[in-house]
Amino acid sequence: MTQRSALTAPLAPARSDNGILARVPGQYIALASRSLPDPACAVEHEMRVEIDAAWAGRVRLTFEKQRYCRPKAKTSYWAWHCRHAEAVAAPIIAACGEDGSRPTSPGPADQASPDGDNTCTVRP
Repeated sequence: MTQRSALTAPLAPARSDNGILARVPGQYIALASRSLPDPACAVEHEMRVEIDAAWAGRVRLTFEKQRYCRPKAKTSYWAWHCRHAEAVAAPIIAACGEDGSRPTSPGPADQASPDGDNTCTVRP
């Protein structure tokens, strides 16, 4: 039983284009899927959602609409299937106070706004 039969085909490689999906906790994927519209009524076949997934950081999840049905069934069901996740760099607020006000002396990364108001600039 240790020899492999010549008739056995090798397994197809698993689809590895899922990004960091394995690192995103399941409760955050479920939360994101609940924010999508009903898959039976949705026009789009693919939708993207950005969430803050605790220790995984800011993540963009890609959901795909899939149709499920039983053999010889008269009805079919639609569901969202998460197929890809990618990390999204969080925007960095350069040299701003906690209340969003501009510091008294702007640093090199923080430049004054062109219209002269007292708001901070968000740097990607």
